[in-house]
Amino acid sequence: MKKLTVVFILLFAMGSAFGQKALRTTAFNYLRKGQLDKALESIEPTVSDPTTMSDPKTWFYRGNIFLQIHMSENPDYKNLDQDALTKAYQSYQKMLELDTKKEYYTEAIQNMLVVSEQLYNQGVQEFQNAKYNEAMSAFEQAIAVSASYGSIDTLAIFNAGLSAENAKNNAKAIEHYSKVIELNYPQPLIYSSLANVYLAEKDTTKAFDVIKQGRTKYPQEFALLITETNMYLGSGKTESAMANLQEAVKTDPLNPTIHYAVGASYDQMGNKEEAIKAYNKAIELKPDYFEPNYNLGALYVNKAASIIDEANKLKLNDPNYDVMKADADKLLEQSLPYLEVATQLDPKDQSTLLALKEIYTRLSMYEKLKEVNQKLSEL
Repeated sequence: MKKLTVVFILLFAMGSAFGQKALRTTAFNYLRKGQLDKALESIEPTVSDPTTMSDPKTWFYRGNIFLQIHMSENPDYKNLDQDALTKAYQSYQKMLELDTKKEYYTEAIQNMLVVSEQLYNQGVQEFQNAKYNEAMSAFEQAIAVSASYGSIDTLAIFNAGLSAENAKNNAKAIEHYSKVIELNYPQPLIYSSLANVYLAEKDTTKAFDVIKQGRTKYPQEFALLITETNMYLGSGKTESAMANLQEAVKTDPLNPTIHYAVGASYDQMGNKEEAIKAYNKAIELKPDYFEPNYNLGALYVNKAASIIDEANKLKLNDPNYDVMKADADKLLEQSLPYLEVATQLDPKDQSTLLALKEIYTRLSMYEKLKEVNQKLSEL
């Protein structure tokens, strides 16, 4: 009787093992036919059954099924599991753990490469939709998948940092940007980005350290020089800021962007005469350059506004009022050519149109005023 019982149990176990293996084969056949719903239904019982759960083939098939669900263009299949990509990766990871003979190793690694690419693309899509936390998460998963098969995805690390920065997650941004710098990722602007994150954290010491590191590595990178210059200006180190810009002018004297930056820096420092010279040089080198045209026009308008404010403080019938008003009007006339060029270069820039409206009104240029009002109404 005891023997009969043992045989019965053994036969039952063999029957169960055979049944689960057959079910796994069924899942494979459904996958091959593209019937992903039936493939998923067939594979899931096999991953929890003792007779098949430790077999790498089970997890390999499961990974393939979930990967195809994720990549399917059929919404019925796509909606079978919203987290199919993660489950595909987890299945391949389990398979690698069990596949001591490496029977499926090559195919699994190739598929994991597809998983990392899909996660990366998912991150790009989330970033484009301004879902920065979700983008960061997808890029981080792509990084982890790549690392699991011995690869370092520096582009995904950089984008994870960029997503974190946009999500205002400064700790993560610092982590990822620091990592790509450590890996010598060839992107100079990482240093500007990391410096800006440190500034957001009120850590100016580290911000300056990072930007100096970047400028040492990329001494010709103009954007890094401008970032450092703005940091100097923000810290009240105007002499260091101007030394940077004068160095840039000597290095590339025919670069209108540098002369514009010099003008903007002098403007910010309150040295209007030097700002005017630099803006004019930028315009001379590039007449269709919007920024120096607009800034130079605005500079004259602001000077005129200061004079008008002072004039309005005078007592009634003060003879200086007319003199000051005439000086202000001359400055407004000086601003017109630059602002009119600016509005030709960017017809929809509201700030330029509003400035012109104010000038045309003050100078009684009513035909011009009518034109600018029409443009404003069309915005």
